[in-house]
Amino acid sequence: MLFLVVLSALLLAVVIFALQNAQAVTVRFLFWQLQSSLAVVALAAAAAGVLIAELFGLASRLLRWKRSGSVTGPARSAVPLSEPGDSSRRRD
Repeated sequence: MLFLVVLSALLLAVVIFALQNAQAVTVRFLFWQLQSSLAVVALAAAAAGVLIAELFGLASRLLRWKRSGSVTGPARSAVPLSEPGDSSRRRD
């Protein structure tokens, strides 16, 4: 229930932001030129930032997972097997 309340408040803040920042702006980057509302540009920039942060987080998790997998190695049996000529240990 708390999640829905927080999500509703966040959504309301986004709507108010979009309504208050409806003026058109021109964004220029290298050879591209885009004209859109300020709210759309700001929300797109925020979404791009979230995407980039998630990609870095994913890369970090993958590297950590790869490192931890190579350190532990394959699973080993808890009971050591006896050598072929060793009759002192019994195999089950």
